[in-house]
Amino acid sequence: MRPSTGGPLPDRGRWRNAVNLLLCIAGVGGVVLGGWALHGSYQSWQHRGESRTAIREACADLIEADEADEVMRLDGGRDRVRPSAVKSRRQLDLDQLPDECVLVAAQEQDGKTVWLVHFGLKVHSLPQQGLHVLDPDDEAFDPGIHQRAGEDVTDQVGDPLPSPLGDGSAGAYSARTVSVTAGCVQPVVGKTSFRASATARYGDPTDKERKALALIARTAAVKAAERSGCAVTPPELPTALPAQGRTLGPAEQGTGSCAWYAAFLRGRQDRERLPDKALGVPVSEHGGSESCVLALDTDTRGGIHARLVADGVKAGGPSDRWTNPWWLQTFSYFGDDAAGTEVRPFTKKGTPIAPGQAGRDFLVLYASATCQGRPAVLGMTTAYRYDEVLGPRLDEVFTAYATEAAARRGCTELTLPG
Repeated sequence: MRPSTGGPLPDRGRWRNAVNLLLCIAGVGGVVLGGWALHGSYQSWQHRGESRTAIREACADLIEADEADEVMRLDGGRDRVRPSAVKSRRQLDLDQLPDECVLVAAQEQDGKTVWLVHFGLKVHSLPQQGLHVLDPDDEAFDPGIHQRAGEDVTDQVGDPLPSPLGDGSAGAYSARTVSVTAGCVQPVVGKTSFRASATARYGDPTDKERKALALIARTAAVKAAERSGCAVTPPELPTALPAQGRTLGPAEQGTGSCAWYAAFLRGRQDRERLPDKALGVPVSEHGGSESCVLALDTDTRGGIHARLVADGVKAGGPSDRWTNPWWLQTFSYFGDDAAGTEVRPFTKKGTPIAPGQAGRDFLVLYASATCQGRPAVLGMTTAYRYDEVLGPRLDEVFTAYATEAAARRGCTELTLPG
């Protein structure tokens, strides 16, 4: 073989020339695509860095850098996150609690970038007046959803009831929110604890995402407390936060926060107008709140309608059974949760419930007690007109509930409505 002296490349055949050309084109294409990939990776890295900063600044540095990454991983993951455009929610202010930060994330829809609500963090210092409100306007069911699905409106509640985190001392969680409470070793300027609530604002999160929300909320609660001079021990979180159920079951099989009602029904001969469905949550030794939902099945209600009308009870028409289900819901609040509880009947302004107070205000009944030196409020709301249907039985049901809840938590000085 003689050495090359320059000139055109030798012709190695049409097939090999075509292969060489394709390899050259692929090489150039690889360089171009690789460049775009590197550019895209750099841009994503830059967006995530900017998002971390935005998350921490908006939420008053209550969220650590690794937890800012957890915020971005929610809902399948987002590279671009920024504060909400709503001025009151743009930045959390620890000097004006309760306050919150709300973050929006960039998503692609039909080739366009849109910013949708993604995450929220709210911080309370406790006790706080108006933390909980016994309000008859708060409906346990969503008739519209079930009516469209052709189901009985009383089959499922609109939103799952909050469940305790472990023994309840760490806080509670619901479908999209985890609230963690950090108690002060010694009260500071009237503050006994701090609570942070981390919320997924895009739908029902997964078990893994709920755990991330719990860690974010715990860090925020502890840091908020410490910045206010409140020494705390970080609360222990449970290893699992399973999704709560929404479906009601037979009332006589009620458990947890509804076990008292199953005991109330036991041995009763006349249960015609009483709720026959129940949904409770696990009860906890140190939880700040718990609830139970009771309802009268729509078909059962239809069966007794004629007898109710004959007795002079305003039972409503056939359509009313689907748009106005008959239900009762209990609300137990203890300690700091009780100290901020109000009753709001028809007015917009709530009235605080202090120890030694009890009453009945339209569709709300409430009692008070003292548990280990701390206040407790035991309330019940009822659906419109169902109070008339139950008559004196409503007082019997409420007394059974309040008495059992107070006894189970070791409360004294129970004051019931007159």
